[in-house]
This record gives sequence, structure tokens and C-alpha cells, in this order.
Amino acid sequence: MRAKIAGGFNIIKKNRLTWSKEKSDSQPLLTIAMRTLVTMSALGIGALFIPFNGFLWITSKQFTLQDVWLLEIFFILSIFLFFLIRNISKPILLSLRHAIFVAATLLLICYLGHHLLLMGYDLSRDEQMANFDASIFAHGHLVWPLPTNWRGEADALNMEFMFPVSQPIAWVSGYLPMNAALRSGVGLLADPALTGPLLTAGSLLLTFSIAKRIWPDDQETPTIATLLLLGSGQLIITGMTAYAMPAHLFFNLLWMRFFIADRRICDGVALTIGFVATGLHQPLFHPMFVAPFLLLTLIERRWRRLLFFIVGYSAISLFWVSWPLFIHSLMIGPHSTTAATGSDFLSRLLQAFSANRGNLSLTSANLLRFCTWQHLLLLPLLAVGLKVAKEDRFAGALALGFLLPIAVMAIILPWQGIGFGYRYLHGVLGNAVLLAGYGWRDMKSCHEQLRPVFLRATAASILILLPVQCWMAHARYAPFAIADIKIKNSGTDYVVIEAKDGPIMMDTVLNRPNLSNKPVRIAYENIKNVHGLAQKLCNPGITIGFGTDAFYAPLWNYFDYKSDQLASKNLNAVKNPFEQAGCKTRLIS
Repeated sequence: MRAKIAGGFNIIKKNRLTWSKEKSDSQPLLTIAMRTLVTMSALGIGALFIPFNGFLWITSKQFTLQDVWLLEIFFILSIFLFFLIRNISKPILLSLRHAIFVAATLLLICYLGHHLLLMGYDLSRDEQMANFDASIFAHGHLVWPLPTNWRGEADALNMEFMFPVSQPIAWVSGYLPMNAALRSGVGLLADPALTGPLLTAGSLLLTFSIAKRIWPDDQETPTIATLLLLGSGQLIITGMTAYAMPAHLFFNLLWMRFFIADRRICDGVALTIGFVATGLHQPLFHPMFVAPFLLLTLIERRWRRLLFFIVGYSAISLFWVSWPLFIHSLMIGPHSTTAATGSDFLSRLLQAFSANRGNLSLTSANLLRFCTWQHLLLLPLLAVGLKVAKEDRFAGALALGFLLPIAVMAIILPWQGIGFGYRYLHGVLGNAVLLAGYGWRDMKSCHEQLRPVFLRATAASILILLPVQCWMAHARYAPFAIADIKIKNSGTDYVVIEAKDGPIMMDTVLNRPNLSNKPVRIAYENIKNVHGLAQKLCNPGITIGFGTDAFYAPLWNYFDYKSDQLASKNLNAVKNPFEQAGCKTRLIS
């Protein structure tokens, strides 16, 4: 059966695409762009009510230091997009060769950005845990044995986001292993930091391929979708990091590419991809992406295909839900006290519910942050695509896959922590740009007027907006990267860090699995018995470092915050037990 082109994607049936009737009365993009800016402003107002307590102040600071300014830039650039427009009758086209060249350039930018822009530093605990686990897997282990003398004081090494076992005999992160395994695999051949750039470049090519499959007789819309993704600061800067999100996007798109091929062997490959994607980070994200497509199969009454995926994903889910219990068995010793029932994903999900202090303000801030880190025209075109999704089944599946994480994460974990854009939507950026492609097609009657606007928006997103976002990312990472360098160059055997002396200082307490790093970093607040630990560590010639007010000052300065929790107030009390035990002390400034 031959594919019929007439508007938006309708259904996938027997490897052929059919199309619904295109509307001729498309709403002008200027009106939609204005409504989008009004919506973004409303989200900004909602973000003003974020509680300034606990870790929520990080979201508030990201809003005031980054997103407010990006919103203003959005307003200014959006105004100039529509001035002195000359119609363009020639379609905007990228050939496959062009797409490959752009993807290769993107790979290089992301890799260089990691080392130059982000200074090769893993800022968040998520990034750190990916490389921590990758180091363990590279040595052929699933967990790393803790030295005997540290098992009673493991908390002092910073067990945040580690597998939740009290007094473990080994350690590993609490995340699923596949993202770290990917980094470990890349590390066998090259720099593990290439992992994110490779996945990001691959995502761009997959978007181009999927769009050409959806619109086989339309060469322009695949180009539009690809350039919308390329203009995303969230895509590019997150691709510089060790977050699992670039892997989520890549494997979701790879799954979609095989799913729309609609062949038995391709469905088998898609299920294999689903196994990897479910085990990347947390077990929830990929199933949320897949569920709408399985619903589409249900609507089409393709029972065998639906049963194949249901049985397959049931087995996949059972495997990954059981994974924590298996890892738990490798970590417990005679003095470990955490029960296995506290380590499974259900218990941890209930714990997240109980600890959840999120609200509409956090969700508003997350969505605003998503908007301000994207291509200037993604949101207006996406808005049109969402309207098309009401009539078109496949577009509806894309829309549901995009909206589902917003609703679910708003309930269970509205606080996303550190990130560029909205991290929890990164895996469905492909959904967003493909829906925007539907929006572009729906406005076919005014393409000649829209093409110059789109080209301007793409140029402004890449040449103006992205450099500002890169500067913001560097400003965010640099103070912590410099503090990390100071610790490494301190010439000490151990460094004791008080979390309250600086913002988010617990994340600087990062050690290698085998504790071969020098100095070993110790979280002061987590020490159970300071005098006992000092007696263990303070052999002759051992030097312990301590941060001064000057060491912590640049970190407070970035957040434009003057703390009354100065290191000097408590420095002597922190040092005394170690000096009394015979250690030499050194101040780091």
C-alpha cells in the first residue's frame, strides 16, 4: 500500500504511512509565538513562589541567575524575527551528507565543551556516579570492596546517591548500570567523555532518519525537525556532561526508528534496545516513552504485536526491578543493617513520595527552564503540533509521550536539581521536534513567509542564545571545578570538607571506588566518631587539609549569597581532633 501525504501522520500499518487532510487555515506563527511568550511569562511568575528552603533554593537561584535573563533574550529576539520579512519560495533542505557533517561538528563541539566549557568536571552527583560506576565496571566488577578500616565510617566518604546499605562491605551507586556501562565501553577505546557527544550526535542523525521515514515525500520537514533539535541549548550542553539523559534520548529515538519500520525482526531489535534503555538510569523514563506507542498498537488492534511488546517489557521490567536486590546481596556484610526491602525501587519510590516537597511553582520553573533552553521556534511550532495530535494518532502518541513525564515527575519528583533545560524531558526532545514538524506541515499555506523567520530563529538560537547559555554553564561549573583543582593540588593525604561552609559542598566529596585518589575527601558532618577516625588516619607524616573562608568564597559569590556560615568560625574545632592524633594540617585557600 502506498503512503499518502496530506498533512499529519495518521497510523503505521504494514510498514506504510497514511496521512490526514491538511488544513489550509493555519494560524499565523506570529500569533502563536506571542501566546507562547505569554505562557512562558506565566511560568516565570509561577516560579517566583518557589520556597527558599532546603535544596529548593538551587532551583530558585537557577531561575534568577539564568532563566529570567534567557526569557528576556527570548522576548528581544522574537521581536526581530518578524521584521522586514522577504518571502522565500525555495524549501530549506539538508541532504544526508549535510546531516552527517552537522552531526560530526556537534560531536566535536560537545567533546571540546566538556573539557573547555565545563573544565572536564562532573558537577552533579548524577554525573559523578556515572563515572564512579564506569570505573568499577572497567575493572570487571559490579561493586567495589570497601577497605576494612572504612566500613564503619563509609558515610564520611559521601554515600549520597550510593546504594542504600548501612555499613556496606562494598559500594556502587544506586542507579541502574547501563549508562555507566556505556561510558566504560567507550573508555576501552577512547576518552569516556566522548560518550555523551557520540550519543548526542547520533540523536541528531536519528531524528533526521525518523522524520524522513514519517514524511517520505517531504524533504523540508525532516530538515526543520533536525534544525530545531540542533538549536537546543539543552541538547548541546547536556551532551557535554556524564548525565544519562543523552543516552535516554538516543535509545528512545533508536527504539522509535525500529518501531516505525514495523517488521518482526525490527520489533525484536526494538525490544533489545528497550532492555538497555530501561536500565540506563532509573527504570521509569523509557517505559513512559514507550507506553503511548503501545497504546497506538492497541487502538490499531494489532494483538500479536501488542502481546509481543507487553510480554517483552514485562520481562525487562522484572529484570531491572530485581537488579537492586541482586546488588544488595553483594554489598551486605555481618554489620550491614539495611534490609533488602529498603533497597528495591518500590520502597525508594514511596520514600520519594514521602520526601516530596514539590508544588506547582517547581513545575512552572522546570517548564520555563525547558522553554528557555530550546530553539526559538520550537515552542510555537510544538503548540501547533499538539493541535494536530488531536486528530492524528501517531502525533498523538508523540504528544502523550512528551506530556506524560511532565505529569508524572510533577507528582513524584518535581525538583530536578542541577541541569540545563528540564532534564526529565531530555529523553523526549525527539518527540518535541517531531511534533513541531507536524506543526510546520500544518502551516504549509504560509511556508514562504515562515522560512525566513525560521532561518533567522535558527541563526539566533545558535549564534546568540547558545553562546549565552554556554557562558552560563561555564559560570556554573567553573567555581566548583577550580575548588576541585585546589583540593587535588593541596599536597595533602586527606581533605576534610564541611558541607555547611559552602553551597552544595557535599558534591565535592568525591572519591574513586578504590580510594586511590589523593587526597581522599571526607565529609565532616558524616563522620560518626571524629576522634576515632582521627586515630585511624593519623599515622606519622599524614597531612590533612581544611578549607578556609577564601576557599569557599568564590562558590558563595557565584550564587550572589553572603553566608554567615564561615569556615573560620569552626575551623579550630574541626582541626583539633586530627592535630591531637598526630596529623599535620594544611589550610587550602
